[in-house]
Amino acid sequence: MKGLFVGGLSVLLLSTVSTSAVRAEQAAFNPAVSSKTSAYETQVSPVKLVLLAYRGELKSAGIPSYEQFQNALINKQITAKDLVRGAISSRLLPPGTLSDQKFLKDVDSQLFNFSYNL
Repeated sequence: MKGLFVGGLSVLLLSTVSTSAVRAEQAAFNPAVSSKTSAYETQVSPVKLVLLAYRGELKSAGIPSYEQFQNALINKQITAKDLVRGAISSRLLPPGTLSDQKFLKDVDSQLFNFSYNL
């Protein structure tokens, strides 16, 4: 009986923690969630940047989505700088990111990996 109680309590605790983590991750995608936080508080990783671009999150910045994104990669019409510029104009990244050579190189690497797996 005691084991059942401890097991039930563990499941309840784990479900609460995982639900909180999911909520925190969803909020991380929306930089305008709180007016108290910086607009760039949620820095996007190179992997997420490529995924967001593919999903169409940077369409307003002129980056195509889905199949057109894949075709543009294959035809070398999209570069890491293009994605970073799009993310900056969409307020997903701070303007200084454009001069961060390591970040650009990481985005370029992710673009290569993405296009290699097409």
